[in-house]
Amino acid sequence: MSQASTTAHDATLSVERRSGFWEGYRKTLKPLDVEEPVDVWIHRPIAYLLTRALYPTSVSPNAVTMLSIVFGLVAGFALFSSFSGHLVLAGAAIFLSAVFDCADGQLARMRGTSSALGRMLDGTADFVVSLSAVGGAAWVIWSKHHDSWWVGLIAFGLAAATAVTGSFHTGLYDHYKNLYLHFTSPSSGDVEDHVTARRRHERREPASSLGARLAWPIYLFYLDSQASVVLGYDPETSARFAELPAYDERRARIFREHMAPLMRVWRNWFGFGSLVFGLAVSSALDILEYYMLFRLVLLNALFYGWLRAAQRRASRAAFDAMGLVTPERSEAEATTAAVA
Repeated sequence: MSQASTTAHDATLSVERRSGFWEGYRKTLKPLDVEEPVDVWIHRPIAYLLTRALYPTSVSPNAVTMLSIVFGLVAGFALFSSFSGHLVLAGAAIFLSAVFDCADGQLARMRGTSSALGRMLDGTADFVVSLSAVGGAAWVIWSKHHDSWWVGLIAFGLAAATAVTGSFHTGLYDHYKNLYLHFTSPSSGDVEDHVTARRRHERREPASSLGARLAWPIYLFYLDSQASVVLGYDPETSARFAELPAYDERRARIFREHMAPLMRVWRNWFGFGSLVFGLAVSSALDILEYYMLFRLVLLNALFYGWLRAAQRRASRAAFDAMGLVTPERSEAEATTAAVA
């Protein structure tokens, strides 16, 4: 083989290897319609390298989830501490927690081993990590401004309001992501509502492991709270996935037409990945109060202003166009008829 042919052959192999790498990466993702850009471009590529290393080992996706929780707790510890470099450590720990949070699902998809327990632990991990990191961030903000008690009180109150509304942001994104997957993806196995989870808990609790027993109360509380927030924000949607019809091409096309534009807004601004990435960067740079103001003022203006009204219109239009009545609306109409 000539030198030129050898060079061309090596270049072809290099392209194939790169193509195989990125093709493998794409297969570990959820549909891009619901993936957060910060995850696709930052968290998940790093997580994919980790999953490729873990793939041939006996390390389970659930063990990776536990590492995500550990890093989240380390971040909380660092935020509540005052040693030199504690905010940089907190930012690094939050970032690594997000990477491991992505890696568990990617590893499960690579192995084809997604499970109900894995989904439960993943939801529990998000709740614990956000509580640890956001609570720690509120403490940092209060610590910087508490010399005057009333200024400290205002700062803490604003941080607490940011934490609460931030949980609404991520909970609503998670709901619309799951609803989108339910109607547009033939394999929406990751979707579980509170009623289904509670029934599964009642049926399988006696055989659950210690880790599952500890996670169940947190997971059920998260799903129940999420359902209440969802229906308060958008009474035209449904939080009971199990009672909705399964995937159908016609419904998928209709739902995507009405929901895809708003799904872009949800995944760009209100997902869990966006929240923790902002916390990681602002913590490392010691500008947590500015990130708080950004979320409290600008994101909430979008969330409660234009987006809520637009989402309600889209939900109503999508269900009407599909010829469906949500279980919640059906119950409300039946109750009204019975009272009349």
